[in-house]
Amino acid sequence: MHEEPQGPAEEEPAVGTTGPQAIAPEPATGPDRLDELAQRLGDELAGLRAEVAREHHRAAAREQVIDRLHEENQRLRAGERLLLLRPLLTDLQRLRHDLLRTAAGLPAGFDAAAAADMLRSYAASLELTLERGGVTVLAPVPGAAFDPATQRATGTVPAVDPGQEATVAEVVLDGYHDVEAGRTVVPAAVRVHRWLPDPDPAPAATGPEPASTTHPTPNP
Repeated sequence: MHEEPQGPAEEEPAVGTTGPQAIAPEPATGPDRLDELAQRLGDELAGLRAEVAREHHRAAAREQVIDRLHEENQRLRAGERLLLLRPLLTDLQRLRHDLLRTAAGLPAGFDAAAAADMLRSYAASLELTLERGGVTVLAPVPGAAFDPATQRATGTVPAVDPGQEATVAEVVLDGYHDVEAGRTVVPAAVRVHRWLPDPDPAPAATGPEPASTTHPTPNP
């Protein structure tokens, strides 16, 4: 009986070799795996710290820009305010000098009437100064209708007839109007007429009463 010659024995593929049937290596476990995770967390935390630091730096730079712009705005406003007030301040300085010079040169016989005229002239000068600043004087006229938009009532005065109801009786203080803004900045203070009818009017007369007649008593 003859034995057939056998071919070379087939070798089994080694574990971990490449090929369609290759087996991937298992991930590291134990202390090595923990060290890897710790390293990754440390890197991520470092990146977050760097990003926070950059954001903080950018925020600080923005705050500095805002502060600088605010300071420049305040300086510009102060300069504009000074330019607007300069004519008014010049007029007030001139008025002060005029008052001091007039007070120093008053004659000995200066009476009340002359003092009143002098004060009215200075009031007129101030009115011109206000007009140059865009403010006009509101001077109500007694007898005119009360205007709540430009006037405020500080009291009432009894009216002598119904036609005086809600009219200006007395002017307490003048008001002031802003021409540019088109509104009253200080309303004029006035007293207003108020009509109060008599709650118990006297009865109208109907004529003289007839004289009473007496008859003499006859003597017995």
